[in-house]
Amino acid sequence: MLLLAFIATWLRPSAIAQSVTPQDAQIKQEVDAQLATKGLTKTDDEQAGQEKVNATSSTSHFNIQAQSACETEMLHKTDAREVFSGETYEVLTELASAYGRAAIPHIYIFPGSWNMVYIAGSTAVDGRGKILVGQQAIELFNIIALRGFLGHEMAHLVSDNAAHGCNDYIIRDPAMEADADALAARTLGMQPVKAFLETVLAFPEGQNSDAKSRLEFLRSKRSE
Repeated sequence: MLLLAFIATWLRPSAIAQSVTPQDAQIKQEVDAQLATKGLTKTDDEQAGQEKVNATSSTSHFNIQAQSACETEMLHKTDAREVFSGETYEVLTELASAYGRAAIPHIYIFPGSWNMVYIAGSTAVDGRGKILVGQQAIELFNIIALRGFLGHEMAHLVSDNAAHGCNDYIIRDPAMEADADALAARTLGMQPVKAFLETVLAFPEGQNSDAKSRLEFLRSKRSE
């Protein structure tokens, strides 16, 4: 599947207060240690400044003006509106903290879709990144699944090195999606990611893509 300017995924929310198993807690500690080595556990002021520097330094190889223009056009074509409050915004705020991000990503809601996407290269513009959520996703996914869905997109965001931008065609890579699932599970715990993928599995055939294989892969990693 070819996606213009998008790294696509599936979504699902999860409760702010989530039970975490001892194994999840251990995995979370390992991720926190990894984040610390990447300078992602600084104070809010230090982190915000560093994210801005990283965004600037990593984008010397592509045109920021072209990226911004492409994002504006995309948001217009999808009739997306940015939100600054509500359940989805609150979940994303919590997830940004879990991933060690001082800057909360921009989040937009667009009509007529259950999909969710992260705009490739969008962190290069202001260090925050942009995530688009279909209105149907908000209606279809419970809070736990929404957290897993958004957590998957946050995994793409924190892994974005601006190698691709909004104007690039990106071939959806199942391995990349599985890696994002795994990072989300390590950061947030298995429950939200599992709930997200299981909900996608209930969708009609042709709309659930490789959810089954991703869920099996996630379970295999958990048992290791």
